Amino acid sequence: MIAELDSIIFDIDGVLIDVDESIQMAHQQAAALYFGALGWRNCESMVEPSDVDAFKLAGGFNSDWDAAYAWLLLYLFKSGRYASQDGEVLKSASPTIAEFTAELAKRGGGLESAVEAIRERCSAEEWANLEARWDRSGLQRLFIESYSGDLCSEVYGFEAKTVTGPGLILRDKPILEPRFLPDSIKLGIATGRTAGETTVGLTLMGWSDLFPAEAIVSEDDGFKKPDPGIMKLAVERLGARRPMFIGDTPDDLLAVRRFNETCRRDAGGTMLACMVLTGLGWAAKDGFIAEQADMIADNVNAALAAVSQCIGGALCPAEKQR
Repeated sequence: MIAELDSIIFDIDGVLIDVDESIQMAHQQAAALYFGALGWRNCESMVEPSDVDAFKLAGGFNSDWDAAYAWLLLYLFKSGRYASQDGEVLKSASPTIAEFTAELAKRGGGLESAVEAIRERCSAEEWANLEARWDRSGLQRLFIESYSGDLCSEVYGFEAKTVTGPGLILRDKPILEPRFLPDSIKLGIATGRTAGETTVGLTLMGWSDLFPAEAIVSEDDGFKKPDPGIMKLAVERLGARRPMFIGDTPDDLLAVRRFNETCRRDAGGTMLACMVLTGLGWAAKDGFIAEQADMIADNVNAALAAVSQCIGGALCPAEKQR
């Protein structure tokens, strides 16, 4: 089946681009800014990259904003429960993020599960008060500004007010080496990024010409993984008959599975799922094996090298000229 591939669809974060120092750190910076503005203390390490990974591994948190809304709700709940505004105290108080995300995984993951888990712990009055203080739009704004900085207007269409100067997006680093892209294979993207984040991210990497605009599906198209609609739209835009998706999270793999169960007859043939370990790392490997990913690779370049061998070893024409 790999030898018959006619198209490859990529996730971006953790697959094409290393976001450990950008989006991952935007959670930490946004938390420090948000809780600091409330007058809390010791807020600098309330949400660390490993905490963000825990939400991703729980499933249903392909959107970083959903993950941010969930940890915000958890901390607001714990602040009330323990009568504390000390970030260090609240970080270690139960349920910790590790405990909370483990519970969410059992519930099926996602923001709705987080809301349900917290609401069950509250009286009606407590929940009404907590929900009133759950300022998602305020946190989203800080997250956006932390990530994009001076590029805020270009990425999101408004000027940054709180966080100015270079944004964390400038810390994005390329994982993909375009020389490994197979020749004669159509390339597409299916990402949880917005269209602005995608365009600017690809431009910063120097990849504006690698992925046709019409073959990019972003959050702006109305789908969130693991909704198989994102895969169906990507396949339709590419005209793919034998596609492979390369992702890095449980939601990516589940989206492919759901596509194959519900959409493939309308949209083309079976989609193969390749999972790479550069996003969530080896912590995700056992889950990918258990869920029967078609390929698991250390990184996108290793995956593409294997694909190239299967289809005859031809590489991207632009790279042949180097």
